[in-house]
Amino acid sequence: MLTKTKTIKMLLYDGSLNGVTNISDSAWESGKMFSAPRESIESLVSKADCRKYGVYLLLSDQQVYVGQAIDLERRTKQHLSDKDWWTQVILMTTKDDSFNSSDIDYLEARLIDLATKAGTSDRDNKKMGNRKKVDEFRQAELEQYLDEALFLLELIGIRVFKKENRKLQKKSGQSIDLCKEPDIPEPHPVLPELPDGSMKIGAFVYAAMKNLENAGYVFSDTQINEMCTEEWSKNTFHTTKPFMKRFVSGITSAKDKNGYMRFKAEPYTYGEAKVLISKEWYERQRKYFIKWYNSLK
Repeated sequence: MLTKTKTIKMLLYDGSLNGVTNISDSAWESGKMFSAPRESIESLVSKADCRKYGVYLLLSDQQVYVGQAIDLERRTKQHLSDKDWWTQVILMTTKDDSFNSSDIDYLEARLIDLATKAGTSDRDNKKMGNRKKVDEFRQAELEQYLDEALFLLELIGIRVFKKENRKLQKKSGQSIDLCKEPDIPEPHPVLPELPDGSMKIGAFVYAAMKNLENAGYVFSDTQINEMCTEEWSKNTFHTTKPFMKRFVSGITSAKDKNGYMRFKAEPYTYGEAKVLISKEWYERQRKYFIKWYNSLK
């Protein structure tokens, strides 16, 4: 059986896979893929012809949001303000803008399905997309497009559509992930004492978090991603307002999508992660914050 030969081309505008990248595949026919870190969106759209029909991925280390658009440039730039957790974007389109609305509906739904089965889908993708019917001939073409896209994604290190959550149960009941490297937190310094309890709750929280920063405390990417969600804040501090928001200089705003100042403007640094801390605190939350802080020991 002959091996299928293909040629992969990558244009690294910044000389690195961590920058803006243009990717094509000789077996992909009209397919086109672009990759960029969050902070390079403007650079991406200036280099890529992405005012086209297509699908896109917003990515963190272990999470993906799948979307579709008739204008990828406009849609992905919107997510700079309405989604805080992602650090990388992938655009998938065609050289000749040959997709139509049914095509991108189909591809979006298929990718959401794959991410859901892999356990990496963002909560906003629970609606599972709009899988419009395409005839069997077009479906075969789109599946071929998808196969090549998934191959290229894995080639550049993106594995959010792979089932990497197979677990081995130890006798103690602890799970070991067989497929991906564990998220091992760095050794922490001694946890600083909490600030003076007579301080108002907002000042109390900010002082505690500043003490953590000054002590060199490091949160893992998984912890940061969790603390940027409403669900985590609800479970931990009994509020629906996210505790943290990832900070990218020149991009991240302390305001929410309605223009209200929701976060303290000064960024805090924990290891390589920069975040903003919520401004909205009430005295009833003090006991929950103290409980969480002490759990960091």
